[in-house]
Amino acid sequence: MNRDQEWGEAKQRLPFGMLVQGTVLKVFPFGMFVHVSEFSSVKFVIDAVSYRPNGMVIDPAQWPAIGSSIEGVVVDHVEHNREIKLSVG
Repeated sequence: MNRDQEWGEAKQRLPFGMLVQGTVLKVFPFGMFVHVSEFSSVKFVIDAVSYRPNGMVIDPAQWPAIGSSIEGVVVDHVEHNREIKLSVG
């Protein structure tokens, strides 16, 4: 499957509100990138204000470490950079 096909498949199979499970790939002050093995060429992002595991925004020092499993809900499909935004909490 090429990247265009994978992006289309990801949008179709992961609609808004869908729970997604992945692994934390990189952590930055603005958020984190998540790897979802089923869609390896699609970027999954949880931004800082969307990571609220207990209903509150928490300090990035308390975010999951790289390699940790994480679940998030799909809240957006960003066409211009083929990114799926997730929210936790």
